[in-house]
Amino acid sequence: MTQVLSDSAANAGTLRIQQVRKQYEVKGEILPVLDGINIDIRPGEFVSIVGSSGCGKSTLLRLIIGLEEDYQGEILLDGERIRGTSLKRGIVFQEHRLLPWLTVEQNIGLALENSPLSTAERRASVQKHVELVGLQGFETAYPHQLSGGMSQRVAIARGLVNRPEILLLDEPFGALDALTRANLQQELQRIWQAEGITMILVTHDVEEAVFLGDKVIVMEPRPGRIKRIVPVNVPHPRKRTDAELNRIRLDVLREFNQLPPEELVEPVTHRAQDMIFAW
Repeated sequence: MTQVLSDSAANAGTLRIQQVRKQYEVKGEILPVLDGINIDIRPGEFVSIVGSSGCGKSTLLRLIIGLEEDYQGEILLDGERIRGTSLKRGIVFQEHRLLPWLTVEQNIGLALENSPLSTAERRASVQKHVELVGLQGFETAYPHQLSGGMSQRVAIARGLVNRPEILLLDEPFGALDALTRANLQQELQRIWQAEGITMILVTHDVEEAVFLGDKVIVMEPRPGRIKRIVPVNVPHPRKRTDAELNRIRLDVLREFNQLPPEELVEPVTHRAQDMIFAW
């Protein structure tokens, strides 16, 4: 076990979301977005949230990160109500949002501007996280010299460099091609194991949610409610060909009526082996 794991695991956050309701006013009318959300997330847990557009997934992340405070209910980190943004909570968006005039190490270092660390400590932390996301040798590269996947690695390093208790990921691989996305899912699994912190992933991709999550929270829309919480009791690191992962994926897809056509006419047990290798 590395020192990174032991330090970070000790700092992982416990998140409790209790009866959270959120609404917006649109053209003079009240639009409910979230209704009665209850979630308990243990320290170091990886939680995936899936749901169709409009179910309030990203709104929930905005509340957890502290970008909005106008809601009913409680969002508690280690027993204290979240108020405003904090270095204890990092976030990675679908767009990497790197500043094009800064290098890789400078973009990562931006997250440390309000840190109490000395200059030498900041430099060491940036280098450690460059290595964590596998970008050694690209420290002085600019965003236009990076692929989309490499840019997202920089964004992940920037989200982690402050050693937050929780890292929130809002569709972080949604704009990437399928092969790059699959590779970065593997990398995120490795990084999460190395850092040991709590991670919350919002995604439309059920396969991604099941592959990465310790549990999958299925939401239904308008207003956003939790339809079901599905545990994923498969040890990490995981392989995509794992039969249990495939069973859980099909189980979650049923919640959205998204089973493959052959599964709609033929029992799962008759085709499970084929589906495992096709996944």
